Amino acid sequence: MLNPELVWMTPVAVRMKDGTPQVFASVNDALDFLEEDWPINRGKKYNRAVQTCRRALNRMTPVAIAREAFIDACRDAGMSAGADAPLGTKTGAGGQHSLA
Repeated sequence: MLNPELVWMTPVAVRMKDGTPQVFASVNDALDFLEEDWPINRGKKYNRAVQTCRRALNRMTPVAIAREAFIDACRDAGMSAGADAPLGTKTGAGGQHSLA
């Protein structure tokens, strides 16, 4: 069974290492990015983010905890990450846009 989109109250704006901005509005967007498009080697914070996002999708961890783990992994990888996404940026790993 597919899990419905779990949106965050505040999207996460990430500036990729090449300077490209990207916005992640949900746990689903973040997990897709972590599993499919992660740009560098994986470490403890990356592993924690993947595990926490999966647990959130299974309703075992609060969505806010998954959001913070994702932000920590992005920052650990040298990408800036935070709230207040700029307009006109790509949303999600697959370009999907979810309202938060």
